[in-house]
Amino acid sequence: MKQKQVVASKKTLLATVDELREYDHAFLTQEGVERFSKPFGFIARCYEHRATPNEPKGLTLKNGAKSAVGLAADELAQDICQHVGVKYDEMFGRGSQLRACCDALEAWIKG
Repeated sequence: MKQKQVVASKKTLLATVDELREYDHAFLTQEGVERFSKPFGFIARCYEHRATPNEPKGLTLKNGAKSAVGLAADELAQDICQHVGVKYDEMFGRGSQLRACCDALEAWIKG
């Protein structure tokens, strides 16, 4: 897979990945998705998620909304990896997947 051009410095990319890593099991709004993907040279595509607070590990939105547009942090990390052509280990849990992607991105940036 061909790597895409990024638009930020290594320092900015590392800071972005470090911050994204902290959003374990979090849902990011369109604004958050843009903020984290833009340094990598693209805007990740968001979609509508329905709140499922009564399901085990369901999505709970703080404002009580029935739905929101955005991405889970692990989905965003995978999108960033795919955009820049970085391979990552596939994991079962959201937190594990987020860490695996962030580790792969960090290694790629430090390259």
